[in-house]
Amino acid sequence: MRGARALTLRRGAGDNRRVPLTRRLITLAALAVTVLLAVACRAETEPVGVRPALPRDTEGPPRSYLLGFSSTPGELTDRAYLETFDFAARYGELLLVQRPPEWRAFVPGATVPASLRDQTLSEREATRARGLKLMVVLDVFDPAARERLNALPSELRDRQLDDADLRAALIAEAVFIARNEQPDYLGIGAEVNATFERNPAAYAQFLAAYAEAYDAVKEVAPEITVFPTFQYEQLLGVIPWEPPHAPRWELLDQFADRLDLFAITSYPSFAYPVARKVPPLYYREIRAHTELPVALVSVGYSSGQVRDGMNSSTPPEQRRFVQRLFEDADWLGSPIVVWFAGRDLTFASSPPYDLLQTIGLRDAQDRPKEAWPAWVTAAQRPYDPAAAEADRLAALAAEATAEATATATPTPTPDGG
Repeated sequence: MRGARALTLRRGAGDNRRVPLTRRLITLAALAVTVLLAVACRAETEPVGVRPALPRDTEGPPRSYLLGFSSTPGELTDRAYLETFDFAARYGELLLVQRPPEWRAFVPGATVPASLRDQTLSEREATRARGLKLMVVLDVFDPAARERLNALPSELRDRQLDDADLRAALIAEAVFIARNEQPDYLGIGAEVNATFERNPAAYAQFLAAYAEAYDAVKEVAPEITVFPTFQYEQLLGVIPWEPPHAPRWELLDQFADRLDLFAITSYPSFAYPVARKVPPLYYREIRAHTELPVALVSVGYSSGQVRDGMNSSTPPEQRRFVQRLFEDADWLGSPIVVWFAGRDLTFASSPPYDLLQTIGLRDAQDRPKEAWPAWVTAAQRPYDPAAAEADRLAALAAEATAEATATATPTPTPDGG
């Protein structure tokens, strides 16, 4: 969009200072159909006050995971974007902001523009004012073509991360975010295994750049949790429009000790049209391959049908998936569960956006779907990782004892012997 305009929001109740809030490109991360939401402008509006999160009734067993949503709005308006912050605060504790790198601002010799500094501080203050944890994910590779770098300016086209300037830019931006935006979680690279599948050389260059960026972030902000994300259906080799392959668990080993957690995006409705078809140990099998905390940083399951039978889901199937998602998150002791979008996407009416149209837990008119009460129930559970871990270990012990007893008990013969 042309004509940059100033969008502001208030810091909080009783504080009338205005803080500029800029929206740049928001990334829709949904398998090979991922596309960018072009919302790269500011808008002149009245200041939007922070709607305080209502106190939640605490009920049910403790949970280990922060609940969250991405900042992807249901419609492409400034107010809808701001409302994603309030929505996340009312029904969770974390907001995911995913965006492409600003290569031009961080190549050696460049100056970071004031607008970028303003946006960085605005996102930080907007989440803090609402009591939210912040996760920032730098989407290094183009979501529509993971074999190439994302959002490269024209003067840097056709370069890869073996280029010293680009590698330095990625490292510098990661450090800039760590120092200025101060997120609790920083993803460097989104769905990086998709790049491995399409461009192994670019993936190898990314591995080297990621290692440097990880070390640089830890030097200035060791408390930040750092990771890339992996696209889970692609990792398992079950994406229906791609050749099947054996699971790529070995990719985790290539990051050595520079993974603070195993973070996945997952959209099973594209591979399994009904939730009951998702394999029984779909997420639990992760534990056989890594002891890292398993973070579900962007998940979704559609509630409707679209073209060519790509989704044949229904609201009850979405509910079944959400219920199972929390059961698996409890079993894994996951630290994070982020649903891709709180509301259906009104702008997602034509291909390839339509595959994401009904992924929200509330519809385009903000009416709750059948799965919504399951999310609210989880949100009301007290967030207490220590207590949840004690419950999880006790449940696993009881499960192991039951299995051992069943194995040791002789099967009766027909004659009672």
